[in-house]
Amino acid sequence: MSDTSVFLAHAGIAALLALGILLLPIRTQGRRTLSAIVVGACLLLGLAWLAGVALLPVVPDAMKNLLRQLTSGTVSLGPWLVGMAAVATVDAARQRSHGTQAAARLAAALSVYVALNFIGFEIGKALHDAQMRQFFQASGYPVWSMYVVMAVESLCAFALLLRPLRPVAAAVLALMMLGAIATHVRNGDPFGDALDALRMLLAAACVLLLAQRLKARGRFRG
Repeated sequence: MSDTSVFLAHAGIAALLALGILLLPIRTQGRRTLSAIVVGACLLLGLAWLAGVALLPVVPDAMKNLLRQLTSGTVSLGPWLVGMAAVATVDAARQRSHGTQAAARLAAALSVYVALNFIGFEIGKALHDAQMRQFFQASGYPVWSMYVVMAVESLCAFALLLRPLRPVAAAVLALMMLGAIATHVRNGDPFGDALDALRMLLAAACVLLLAQRLKARGRFRG
């Protein structure tokens, strides 16, 4: 199976598993269980990814392979997370006012996950500056645009952690990920090269949907 097929298969299986959890005999218990799984996975995978990327340049050579396996593992589990998160998001968005607290908790956890991933991405880009310059130039973009993209992504990553700015930050990042996917497609790259962008697009879309629903319920008033 291709990387894209594996991604979609894992995300689909995770979504079905999430639906199964929601169908537990006690519906409220199912929602709490699914929310706890997604929230915990967001924090664990986000922190593990950032730690792996940030520590890789400074640890002894003997530990580098372990960190690479750690970061690779977080990426492999990404489709499972977004599959379950998508179901949890739709379910939370459909609930009335009594589900506001759960939706806010889910939005915050997904925001942390997306923010930590983007901070890791920017660290990776900075450490591989020459390769990134080459990619942007080969894609027909001026080199300076790479730094603009890095700056905007970094600002939006931190803005995600501020609840009033969350909807705008999520929308901007989602649009940028659409642009990244379009660039890979236009370049004729294997779609597997765009899977990180797809994963972040789906996660950012979940944040945006939850933030908009919370705003509609008056969560962001004042």
